[in-house]
Amino acid sequence: MTMTATPSEIFDLAVKRHRLPWNWTLHTAALAGFALTLLAHSPLLFAASLIVAGAGFFEPDLPTPPDNRWFRLAARAVEWEKNWAAAPWNRHKVLRFAFVLLVALVAAWALWTRDPVVLALLAAFAYLVYVVRDNMAGGIDP
Repeated sequence: MTMTATPSEIFDLAVKRHRLPWNWTLHTAALAGFALTLLAHSPLLFAASLIVAGAGFFEPDLPTPPDNRWFRLAARAVEWEKNWAAAPWNRHKVLRFAFVLLVALVAAWALWTRDPVVLALLAAFAYLVYVVRDNMAGGIDP
């Protein structure tokens, strides 16, 4: 007796496992590893990042995550991902997705070319976004 799964079922299982706190932590570590791979031009680091990313799709046999800042961040990030995926695709979501994709491509290019000016501009832009959002949450109109 063979068991077969459709690609849709495999994708749903992967998303379900990605949303576990330990798996989300592994995927975040893999993303950081990929950024370091681009910066260092290291095939060994690329392989290690791929292994960590792949391990993030397996069922973890780990205890319940501790209640600390990292896992609270992971829970908020997973909740944000679920809400974002559930929202319908409209013009605003498409433009925001295209902008984030463009920034990610520029960041990948800057890491690959080791361009410190572009990396500093991206870090400054990220901090500016943080300040504007914090001001808006505090009631300050930008």
